[in-house]
Amino acid sequence: MKRAAGDRQVLLRIAFWLLLPASVVQGLGLRKRAVRLQPPPGDSHGSCGEGESLHLLALGDSIIAGVGAGSQELTLPVQFARALAATLDCKVEWHIEGENGAAVNHLLAQVQQLDPAIPADVILLSIGVNDVTGLSTTRRWHRRLEELLALLRSTWPQAMVVFAGLPPMNQFPLLSHPLRFSLGLRSRTLDHMASALLAQQPGMLHIATRIDPQRHSFCADGFHPSEPACQAWAVELADRTAKALPDWKRST
Repeated sequence: MKRAAGDRQVLLRIAFWLLLPASVVQGLGLRKRAVRLQPPPGDSHGSCGEGESLHLLALGDSIIAGVGAGSQELTLPVQFARALAATLDCKVEWHIEGENGAAVNHLLAQVQQLDPAIPADVILLSIGVNDVTGLSTTRRWHRRLEELLALLRSTWPQAMVVFAGLPPMNQFPLLSHPLRFSLGLRSRTLDHMASALLAQQPGMLHIATRIDPQRHSFCADGFHPSEPACQAWAVELADRTAKALPDWKRST
């Protein structure tokens, strides 16, 4: 069974590289005409809910930065904080460090510069889409992500790390074939590697990102989830996190 799964991964990687020349040409044309959205203005920290405080640190790419949201309150991290506060009946104090276009190597460098005194009970992590579009090799992705997870654990040993899985990019409305197919293959491969890495360590949770274009709307760029989609995503992330958090707290 393991050998069959390994063979399938090899075939998927070969398919990705075979499609690469046509995908690159298509991607260059798409980049010229794509709608470019910016993160909303607003503070990088705040709080919601009442009761005992839980500290949320959100790190990563444009999803964390809130690209496509009309206000900071409607971004995924803040909606996740609100959903956590409602689920756990507590006060969630959130701190956001997101950068549009960030890949895993950029995030690793950013975290190295963060003040380790920033409190964190839960770390929400979104990274990988720009590694897919930037044609990162699987070896580089695995090495850098492993380094990032080790850094997070050493800096905030008591925090639960929640990795929002790479989205199925073959469902993005902006993309068309063969680019849609090849990026979908690559995002699935990198997400599989991320899931396996997190499963090896206690207190780290990979939550798969599911997209149904019939139910989940996108922003005008066809690349980022809309505000309602972020709300639904935040509720699912909070539900899964709340269920795992008590076990992690007991073990620490």
